[in-house]
Amino acid sequence: MTKSDSAVSEVVGVLLLLTITLILVSLVAVAMNSAVSTTEKPVSATIIASGISGKNVTFENIAGDAFVLDQVELRLGIREYPSQYITLRGSSHLKSYSGLATISLGDRFYIESEKDSPLTWDSFNVSSGSHLTYRFYDLRTGSPISSGEIAIP
Repeated sequence: MTKSDSAVSEVVGVLLLLTITLILVSLVAVAMNSAVSTTEKPVSATIIASGISGKNVTFENIAGDAFVLDQVELRLGIREYPSQYITLRGSSHLKSYSGLATISLGDRFYIESEKDSPLTWDSFNVSSGSHLTYRFYDLRTGSPISSGEIAIP
């Protein structure tokens, strides 16, 4: 009987094992990166200032997503004095008329001034005859949600 060596060479076997190992490691890395990274979808809403009543400025969500008041930031400014602004965050400043923290489509919420006239938050004053500008931001993503202005009577 004759002996026949017709098997795969050691070099080819090592290369196959190395290739399989690299493929498995890359699949695990892709799976781990996909599982770890959660992409937050920014809030998409149209918020308008619908009126001023006494010391309240009322806002309304007229289109788009529902959002939680603690997840938004409001930057107020004065059109006539662009360097003056104040940032208000969350439910300590933003309050819902319904008492719920979530603002859905058609819901209204407000910010309450510390004084009736002029509208005041800390040292930020908006006097009669000026224009209050506002911009809402999503705190989770830092994305702007909506902006506009309203005349102060």
